[in-house]
Amino acid sequence: MPENILRYAAMESASDIHITQNKPTWLRINGEFKQQSHIATINYIDKFVESFLPDMLCQYHKFKNRESTCPIDGAFEFMGRRFRANIYYSLSGMNVALRLLSDKILPLKKLLMPDTIKEFISPHNGLILVAGKTGSGKTTTLASMIDAINHTRYENILTIEEPIEYIHISDLSRIEQIEVGVHTESFESATVAALRQNPNIILIGEMRDLPTIQNAITLAETGHMVYGTLHAKSITETIDRIIDVFPSGQQEQIRQQLASVLKGILHQTLVRGINGNVLPLVEQLIVDDTVSSMIMQRQRPNAIRDYLRGKSKCGNVHIADNAAWHIQNGRLELQTIKHLLSPDDYNMVKAILANLKRRGGFDG
Repeated sequence: MPENILRYAAMESASDIHITQNKPTWLRINGEFKQQSHIATINYIDKFVESFLPDMLCQYHKFKNRESTCPIDGAFEFMGRRFRANIYYSLSGMNVALRLLSDKILPLKKLLMPDTIKEFISPHNGLILVAGKTGSGKTTTLASMIDAINHTRYENILTIEEPIEYIHISDLSRIEQIEVGVHTESFESATVAALRQNPNIILIGEMRDLPTIQNAITLAETGHMVYGTLHAKSITETIDRIIDVFPSGQQEQIRQQLASVLKGILHQTLVRGINGNVLPLVEQLIVDDTVSSMIMQRQRPNAIRDYLRGKSKCGNVHIADNAAWHIQNGRLELQTIKHLLSPDDYNMVKAILANLKRRGGFDG
């Protein structure tokens, strides 16, 4: 029965389940993949969708019959846990990738974010971006940001997600959550409608196309506070990716608009810590007048990173400083992150640690 693998995964504290047609099922437990003896047939996958994703059945049948090639995203609850699902084809046939989501939203401090992350929950207008690759924890971080606002401010918050992963319960703030594909047709249509729904804060689960990015910037320009995620390898690539989405004739205008509304960027990567726990390795940029000017003047990519390291007291966090902070606090080993950093950043971490050793402590 499909529920057996879900029950086993929940009991074993697995983070992911991978089901492939006519092949063994795999689980990721404590960061390691473990093969199971169970072989999933197409009938098993059919029953899984019928049982746990009934709203997706019509879409699933079209996908199964190759009338559509678009992978299917969804979410559901089982045993008090939420699961995120992605159904896709590969050379082997039908696949179901499942992510077990946390049953509660952790505070930013428990996510081991730097203290300066509070700078990202204080603005009342503008655009804040959380960037990183797929599976880097962007959604979790944003959920914690929204949760922090929910418990400290009176706001009207609207989230637009695909799928909804964390359920927010209104506290001081009113929170309404919209799921793309269930409550609205697309991120584009939902962001257009948001202008008429009177939110103070809008979370856009994924800014992945030109209309959605344009709408997000417009919302930020009209006095809203907009939070969004973007797939990017670095803070500087995040800025370039937004601008490069637009046709060349519009890029200069978008550059000016972005420079005026952007409040900050958080880029994060997940790494395995000493005790096996997953840690966020982050770089954080607070956009001030100098950074806005750099964006408008198309400064070389490393200029912004050089600037943010020199302005740590303003809330900026360089990835080398964040890595050294984790290492100094006994959460991370230097060797673990060597392949994740550029040679310059890696050498910077070593220099910071050597300096800390001489001074006998960490003050940042």
